Amino acid sequence: MSRLTRFIGVLKRNPKKSIFFTAVLAYGSNFIKQKYEEKQMMRSLCEEAMAYGEEPKHLGEADRHITVLLNPAAKGGKGKAEFDHYCAPLLHLAGMKVAIVRTEHEGQARDLMEIMDNTTAVVVAGGDGTLAEVLTGLLRRSDSAEASRRFPLGVLPLGHTNTAASAVWGFRNHPKPLHLAEATMAIVRNIRRPLDVMEVTPLPESTQEVAPKPVYAASVIEWSAYRDAAERKDIYWYWAFLKKYMTYVFSIYKDISWDCSAEIEYSDPCSGCSRCRSQDITAQSKSPEKPQRWWMAYLPKAKPVHQKTEGPVDISAFHFIKEGWSREWSHVITTSEEKIVGELTLKPTGSLKTKEGKERELNIDSEAFEVRPMSIKVKPSAVMIFAPRTPPFAAG
Repeated sequence: MSRLTRFIGVLKRNPKKSIFFTAVLAYGSNFIKQKYEEKQMMRSLCEEAMAYGEEPKHLGEADRHITVLLNPAAKGGKGKAEFDHYCAPLLHLAGMKVAIVRTEHEGQARDLMEIMDNTTAVVVAGGDGTLAEVLTGLLRRSDSAEASRRFPLGVLPLGHTNTAASAVWGFRNHPKPLHLAEATMAIVRNIRRPLDVMEVTPLPESTQEVAPKPVYAASVIEWSAYRDAAERKDIYWYWAFLKKYMTYVFSIYKDISWDCSAEIEYSDPCSGCSRCRSQDITAQSKSPEKPQRWWMAYLPKAKPVHQKTEGPVDISAFHFIKEGWSREWSHVITTSEEKIVGELTLKPTGSLKTKEGKERELNIDSEAFEVRPMSIKVKPSAVMIFAPRTPPFAAG
């Protein structure tokens, strides 16, 4: 008791120590509370998953056999640990046969999907890049229409970027354990919904004998100096958690003024089918919230069809840094104009090489590709995924 009295007396006489102790105590209390809530959540979901596993099966009913394509490098290796802790137990308790395939190199998930068989579902345990590879391999198959129904996809947001999964589940920033567990339970509960994807096809050059193959993506195409700055942030590792902000400061001394103007031709969504978005456009004018649709492409001030578009106006270094910091902080991109389109053709008119002679690059679902003329179109309900029809979580 005397020790406790002396300790309290020290805190009273030293305001700095008192503030530090209070901060440590608050952090520790919050950490303990968070871990307790996670434990209670996992206990509840494990009991539900076990109930599915103990359900009697009809005579001749086949077991559910799922194949997990796990990217062990996701989140610098942390993705696998999160899968083992929050996802794998639920799948096993549900009585499923689970085959885990660890991808070892870029493109392996795509190659596996092109020959995938003898499974009832495929689970993508990774980020946007892994999902894009799976979609590309699946939809390049000669039997893609049948295969996309035979192999519904589970999407576990375990990557560094999870733009597609965040749109499906309604979270912002990095996923929490609750998001990982609920994404897994959608597989257990067998809740499915269709997913629209982008088909991105490079336009053939006159010297090419073989037509380029399309790639498929579920979230975003990004082509800008902001993208290039974000790609450089790892070289500023010595700034620790500030590196994602400092990259925009140092990038003003790089090549941020390159010409990204392009000729853009686009068609409006078809007016003759149920997939058209004319109602969404009307709703958009009434609602302050922006619809989370991939085809709300961030166009560089697009003009009417068949008109050459110009790139965005030049901005100062201050505004470049301000917008970059805003994107990192809120994960929201400031746009000059948004359009809902059916099909789009993009033909760059600026230089396709950097000052150093390297090829310009853009990102398709976080994967780097050379900047080339391309066509982009929607494939409505191209695949089936395990997810509720509406996002269950409020963004946050």
